[in-house]
Amino acid sequence: MVFWWTGRGFFSLLFLIGVFGVFGAIVSFTVGDAAFSDAPWLWGVGWILAAVANWIGGSRINRRALNPFRGDLRYRLLYRARNKFLSLPMEAWSIPALVLGVALFVLGLF
Repeated sequence: MVFWWTGRGFFSLLFLIGVFGVFGAIVSFTVGDAAFSDAPWLWGVGWILAAVANWIGGSRINRRALNPFRGDLRYRLLYRARNKFLSLPMEAWSIPALVLGVALFVLGLF
């Protein structure tokens, strides 16, 4: 698998995987190893938290406003950021992580 980034864009991957890993470790240590099999919606919560952390971290590193609803969405996701991961600004990777988290949360409830 090939990854490329510019500047500090690799932090996006670290935010997503790191926050999800820390969340999984905390849940496993506090509730037990069977927490994710007993409550599969926790997978979604972990990805949602990772998406939020990546949005905040990427916005701070790229020095952009944290409000995703301000201005044109195209400008928000496709601007000339100094720090990119896979040719997209760091915070843009929060959107697929959020969609994955919401889908896993909804599927875990049923």
